[in-house]
Amino acid sequence: MKKVKIKKVTGRIEILKAMPYKGVMVYIRRIDKDIFEYIITYKGQVYSSYLIMKPKKGKAKLTKVEVNKSAAVIFAGAVSTIDTFVSGESAKKNFDKAFEDKK
Repeated sequence: MKKVKIKKVTGRIEILKAMPYKGVMVYIRRIDKDIFEYIITYKGQVYSSYLIMKPKKGKAKLTKVEVNKSAAVIFAGAVSTIDTFVSGESAKKNFDKAFEDKK
């Protein structure tokens, strides 16, 4: 049997962070060099958004500080989305409770 040589494999998608927020998993990814995306699942639905961050003029790629700031900005978007879902549910519950039949 011939031995298989393992080659170094590089990818175009990198997971920067995966963590829960209010019980919802948030995945922050970098695609290629300049696209940052969050992915969340909430009640069986997948939600995502992205932003494109270009390096400073004359630079070929983002610095570590720029990558971290970009990840923080896209994470803030994920948090805002989750907060909107959670507050929308509690607002609906309060509305339903206020107008339920009281017998």
